[in-house]
Amino acid sequence: MTIMKNLTLKFWPMMALLVFMAACDDDDSTEVEPEEPVSFADFEDEWVRLSLIQEDQIEVMQAAREEMIGSVDTGLPKGARYYPSNSGRYLTVINTSNNEVRFFDTGVVNHADHGHQNQVRWLDLILQTAAPVHYTSVNGNIVIFNDGDGSITYVREVNGLELPAYTPITMQLENTKAHHGVGIALNSGKFAVTFQSDTPPNGYEWGPQMVKYVTSEGAVIDDNGGVEVKGIHGSANNGSYGAFGSTDGVIIVDDQDNIDLVPNIGDDLRDESGYWIGTLKSHVNSQVFYGRARNLGIYIVNPEQKSMSLLYEGSNVANDMFSFNGEFYLLHTDDGRIRVYDANTSNLVTERVVKMAEIPDSPITSGRSAGSEVAQLRQLEEESPVLVCSDKFLYVLAPNRTDIKVLSIADLNHVHTIKLENAVQSIAKNGFTVNN
Repeated sequence: MTIMKNLTLKFWPMMALLVFMAACDDDDSTEVEPEEPVSFADFEDEWVRLSLIQEDQIEVMQAAREEMIGSVDTGLPKGARYYPSNSGRYLTVINTSNNEVRFFDTGVVNHADHGHQNQVRWLDLILQTAAPVHYTSVNGNIVIFNDGDGSITYVREVNGLELPAYTPITMQLENTKAHHGVGIALNSGKFAVTFQSDTPPNGYEWGPQMVKYVTSEGAVIDDNGGVEVKGIHGSANNGSYGAFGSTDGVIIVDDQDNIDLVPNIGDDLRDESGYWIGTLKSHVNSQVFYGRARNLGIYIVNPEQKSMSLLYEGSNVANDMFSFNGEFYLLHTDDGRIRVYDANTSNLVTERVVKMAEIPDSPITSGRSAGSEVAQLRQLEEESPVLVCSDKFLYVLAPNRTDIKVLSIADLNHVHTIKLENAVQSIAKNGFTVNN
């Protein structure tokens, strides 16, 4: 009798979810109430947050119940770019032209099995560095590469940003120089950072040619593993492995101080064609990286097997991302089609066309250097301002910019629509999901 009771208790919530999703399947239709009294709020975690970004303010919404929990009356600085932190609490806001980094605090604190909500605010902390550009975040470790002098800034989230007296560390690295580079933090406690050769090849004077390890104290280990290429751009990092896109292939580093090159595959993916993997995405829970080559498509990079294979061929990739827990990898093409893959097997799970808001011009695409190779590569790194993921749901900003469509990631069924009072420019995913 007890076994039958437990099965029944598990069965009805699942059936209610299936009925709820089926009732809301049509992307653009009026939703139909399911027979069971269930709602979207019953399925999304209470600690998932949406940051709604407007020109003159940022509002933070509890997604499940559509409740505004706080706001600030100043928006992003003009020309700035934002990146959600690994913990889900902060937006790191980089303003390269003003040599400035700021942190927007949604106030949501993750304690694994529960959470707390503090004040929504801008932190008083403002970093002044030399042309901060490239941002990475994994396991609570934020690294910002400063193009102006080749330095890196290391920011701790836990036991760091929440402390009033905390000051991040900027490391001036030996034998480096100004270039458009990147640094990542590994589980070993070391950093892997790009360096420029003494005589960079023609056409690649802007970028680095090698990667070296840097200790937690900022000492450079002068060894590139014998891997030197024409140009490097883009990185991914899951803590155990890091990957750097390059003209010659993908450079793989690990937390055991190894440096290897996974060569390009095929005839089109090569420096001479002008197309190479210059952007990579990763997640701490995914065994593989996904690399994007402009005008060619998406490639799977396995850091353990040191292998590369083609996932999607096409020049129409608009954006790509992992779901927040890393279970799914999502690909968005410019025809409005969203493809969902299992992040570890790379098998296609589902796909469909969804109407969404246009992606606004970024400072990278509208500035004086918009046509340069660096600008085009940087554009591929931008967070999607109209699509964000939690563990279970995809939030899509509708064309009217006042509706946010909620889709189940597993099947892309439309389950709910969030109605906003005011149009927003973009949305960012913050918060977390409780681990039960």
